[in-house]
Amino acid sequence: MPSRWTLTLAAERPETAGPVSPAHLHAATAALVEPADGDHHAQTKPYSVTPLMDLGHGRALLRIGWLTDTDRPRLDRRIGDRLRFGSQFFHLVDAREDLVPYPALRHLPPARRALIAFRSPTYFARTGRWYPLPDPTLLYNGLIRRWNTYAPAPTHFTESEQKLLLDTVSIASIDIQSGTHRLAPDRSPRITFTGHVEYTLTGTHRTEAAPLFTALTVYADLAGVGAQTTHGLGTVETELAE
Repeated sequence: MPSRWTLTLAAERPETAGPVSPAHLHAATAALVEPADGDHHAQTKPYSVTPLMDLGHGRALLRIGWLTDTDRPRLDRRIGDRLRFGSQFFHLVDAREDLVPYPALRHLPPARRALIAFRSPTYFARTGRWYPLPDPTLLYNGLIRRWNTYAPAPTHFTESEQKLLLDTVSIASIDIQSGTHRLAPDRSPRITFTGHVEYTLTGTHRTEAAPLFTALTVYADLAGVGAQTTHGLGTVETELAE
């Protein structure tokens, strides 16, 4: 069953703790949730991760979204483990899991507006290029693709549902800032954005599209959006409204 893990970490040397690169964040998360014999270079992976959030006093918060119905990691059994983030080490001191079943997402009360806060640098891949804009078609099409990859077949979005939603969703307001972000110090920077965007449903089919829109918007909190979500990019917080 899909779930969201909230991990509390304690820095081994708080006085030297600093920012963690996306590459080191990805390596540490992979060590926690991927099997030892898994394909660490796979293009798609069944999890997302947020950047480390500084809680002060040498502690940090890390959230991991597990997207598939199978092989759910039991991170509560890893409490006390020493985790490496590049040259920094943390100890896992607490692990809390919240279950997010796909069928439950499909039956949420429908909404027609969503405010999405892009909390970490975000970009989309479009025809082999980086696209640093919150295009509603790219965002929701990517969420549908991720959903249909990992969700049980009875909850999959059909082609007609996909077309209905993508023909209906649009941007109502936007407040974003562009920037650059490196996955590692020796990698070329990506052009990215952060900020707030309000998405809305328009047209004669907005009522039919509302349940699809609602399920995918809430799913974005778990799955992340855009590219490199296993490296801490595309972390969002969502708020729904009628």
